[in-house]
Amino acid sequence: MRKKIQNIYKKLIYLIFIALNGKIKGILKLKDYKDVTEISFKDNINYRIYFCKNSRIYTDTIHDTAVIQDNFLIEGPSFQFRNNVMSKIEDNIVLKKGTPRFKKKIKGKVFSLLTGGGGNENYFHWLFDVLPRLKILQKKVDIADIDYFLFPDTKLKFQKESLDFFQIPVSKRLSSRHNRHIFADEIITVDHPCVILNDPNRDNENLPNWIINFYRDSFISNINNKKKTKKFFIDRDDSRSNVKHLRSIVNEKEVKNFLSSKGFQIIQLSSLTFLDQINLFSEAKIVIGLHGAGLSNLLFCQPKTKVIEIKLSHIGNMYKNLGNQLNLDYINFIGKGEETNQKFSNQLGNVFVDLNELEKCINSK
Repeated sequence: MRKKIQNIYKKLIYLIFIALNGKIKGILKLKDYKDVTEISFKDNINYRIYFCKNSRIYTDTIHDTAVIQDNFLIEGPSFQFRNNVMSKIEDNIVLKKGTPRFKKKIKGKVFSLLTGGGGNENYFHWLFDVLPRLKILQKKVDIADIDYFLFPDTKLKFQKESLDFFQIPVSKRLSSRHNRHIFADEIITVDHPCVILNDPNRDNENLPNWIINFYRDSFISNINNKKKTKKFFIDRDDSRSNVKHLRSIVNEKEVKNFLSSKGFQIIQLSSLTFLDQINLFSEAKIVIGLHGAGLSNLLFCQPKTKVIEIKLSHIGNMYKNLGNQLNLDYINFIGKGEETNQKFSNQLGNVFVDLNELEKCINSK
């Protein structure tokens, strides 16, 4: 009975907002949309920049984002994730329930960097899905001409500090958490920086070189001419992931004690500023860590830095391939354990670390 009442209430809310915002009339297909510019990068990758005048943008902050003009859903700048792939435009949630949020009117140009739920709190997705959109936009538009930037969120320390570095004024930052439905004089979006083949697992294992160069060039003064003296283990006790318990080191306390006895620092990256993380990895001699977003900072390592990634055999090779692209001395440390039965389990699983094998990896040439 309670569930039936909740469903009735939801339908009533949807009807109220359809009356307020108008019903979505249909889909404006990409082939029929004219306000698009295509730009190219050296990797032979093309991206589209979409200019949507007098439009609105609605997001559920996780799976779907809709860009709407004259109550038509625009294919291209809108997206919808289903089962970890970009689904067809016909699946966008606004076609079923409308835009059940009050609309905020904004004067000027809004650049949307929305990318789905991963960009809300995950460091990897922030670095590879969100911020590179700034570089794509800069190929055609002066960043100073943008009045507002719509981000998945802006509350976490690494989000604030990275936006400070890229000189995005606080007054121009909008969080989708508090701005789920806005109307603007112009909404600008770009294609996803990494999801080229619409296979996120595969695409994340083959990151475009231009994104790597974007970060290396941006932080060149923080990376070059540093002495490689730091040996450290990435402690994931500070992880914000809701599946943290499904990807862990079974004998982690033993591993930490062992590494401490070998002169390794045990570091929680959340305790560092964004620039401090970059400086730490640029000075790294040996980095050891369980598969996780903290290893995104390999971007800032110097060539030949030794990296030991602890994981199970089924887990993907995104950091191995990133290490190869950066000419790092990467070691794939496959521990003992079992894959979980959870959804997206290709990234999950608890692992036992054999200390004798770990020592061999540390001492290997």
